[in-house]
Amino acid sequence: MTQYVLSSFPAIRLYGVLILAILPLVASRAADPPNLIIILADDMGYGDLSCFGSKQIQTPNIDALADGGVRCTQGYVSGVVCAPSRAGLMTGRYQNRFGFEHNIVGAADYYHFDHIGLPTEEVTIADRLKALGYATACIGKWHLGNREAMHPNQRGFDYYFGRYKGHGYFPKVADNAIYRQSEPVKSIDVPYTTDWYTKEAIEFIQRTQDDQPFFLYLAHDTPHTPLQAKDEDLAKFQHIESKKRRTICAMQHCLDENIGRLVQSLKDTDRFENTLIVFFSDNGGVTNGIDHSINAPLRGQKAMFFDGGMHVPFIFSWPAGGLKANITYEQPFISLDLVPTFLAAAGNPWQLTGGKEGKRIYDGVNLLPFLRGERGDDFPHETLYWRITHRGAAIRDRDWKLIRTPHLPAMLFDLSTDPSEQSDLACERPEQVAKLMRKLAHWESSFEHTPRWFSSNRWMKSIFSAYDASYSIVQPE
Repeated sequence: MTQYVLSSFPAIRLYGVLILAILPLVASRAADPPNLIIILADDMGYGDLSCFGSKQIQTPNIDALADGGVRCTQGYVSGVVCAPSRAGLMTGRYQNRFGFEHNIVGAADYYHFDHIGLPTEEVTIADRLKALGYATACIGKWHLGNREAMHPNQRGFDYYFGRYKGHGYFPKVADNAIYRQSEPVKSIDVPYTTDWYTKEAIEFIQRTQDDQPFFLYLAHDTPHTPLQAKDEDLAKFQHIESKKRRTICAMQHCLDENIGRLVQSLKDTDRFENTLIVFFSDNGGVTNGIDHSINAPLRGQKAMFFDGGMHVPFIFSWPAGGLKANITYEQPFISLDLVPTFLAAAGNPWQLTGGKEGKRIYDGVNLLPFLRGERGDDFPHETLYWRITHRGAAIRDRDWKLIRTPHLPAMLFDLSTDPSEQSDLACERPEQVAKLMRKLAHWESSFEHTPRWFSSNRWMKSIFSAYDASYSIVQPE
């Protein structure tokens, strides 16, 4: 199996780029390869889509994707905070394996800038699809490193427009925060970034040739703080008393409208049917004490190891690819699965030996047979894992879920009867606790690298105290 290793040293990296340039000539691709789109929300609550139960926010365009495809109720991401989750998504590997456990925010206070980000030796989904002849674009929030070797253009993306990290929704040229390729923009073409990112995404699609498939990674900021919405969107939610909740609803409404614009552009150019679209969030919403996102019926929030931290809505749409309409998929899977799923859709499925490519362990599986109903009652994963060193860890083994934190005894839940994690069974089932602790420790022993950096400790007190808070598991009216 060919292994693509890119180095941070310019000469070696150039060699890697040349290899990737040659690969389209030798790698196989489907006869009519689909276009591939990931639409990523940022800190979106599990219950903040009407197709996932929201009573306050109507999301007709996202709902239409779900109605025409597969709505997944047991989808997880590999991290409980932004940057680690994205690192796993880009590689198809638990980010813990290569030391990307902590968020980037605050790390620069303690670590050299050059060491913070997605390691250059990791191969991205864009690297792989570009090698298959795909036009590739990253639009929106990157959050995987700022230095040149970690720039999206060096990680397999032909085109980049967006921010290296989060920022306000009403951009200013003076901030130098938005980049086209590697240069800051000179003018503000669209006053609100959610609208601007969508405009750039549509224009990228329009620039691609009909005979060349494209991969678009559209990483919206919405609805991450700062909470900023357009007046016309806020006007639709004046009946909501809480200003923060009102603003988050307006931001979600704007996101939904922009997804509708993107889908319509695909339909207008007869590309929608043969485009695989996946929509989800990088982690759970922020809820308790801040009063904006809703994760109901899940307990907890972003940065926690309750399901509210990493159990997120997933929607898949690909009419020409055998994904039937109005399907609900209810088996657990994880965002790491998107790399092999997209490669299989492109006609070049991963050929791993014992879950490895070379010496690297890869954790994702191709979801297409499961989403098409070809695997019966089988499920993609028996066990899923999460960890942030010094913050906590979790394991889901079928329907058993164990949470381990530094400041509390281990917690155990049976998700088949208690999906909201209300009844801790650790004292009643010590043998199950011991079994899951052993499996979690075995997974941790398989990592190739220790954490490369640690994020600021200023969040630890609030995160630990959040485990003692109560969470509403019902939708507000």
